[in-house]
Amino acid sequence: MEIRIIEKKENPLLGRTEIYFEVEHEGEPTPSRQEVKGKLVAMLDLNAGTTVIQYIRSNFGSRVSKGYAKVYETRERMLEVEPEYVLRREGFISEEQEE
Repeated sequence: MEIRIIEKKENPLLGRTEIYFEVEHEGEPTPSRQEVKGKLVAMLDLNAGTTVIQYIRSNFGSRVSKGYAKVYETRERMLEVEPEYVLRREGFISEEQEE
């Protein structure tokens, strides 16, 4: 699995950096969010606690998937801005924490 950064831009209004990337996965299925997140965090020296993978999309038969990640300045800002379902999917909140 190889990741190439297509575009990286700052969004000061929301307190985050937005990263568009491509994942090349020759002869393998589309990688999981956690695999991609781990590789992005290591590659760009990011904080895993404030990084959210919004999507990874691939076309049928293609060995290249495109994705979009958001890296927040602080955890508090991430919890403020991101929808609940995204935070749950990424493992930042659980059912017990909501109650």
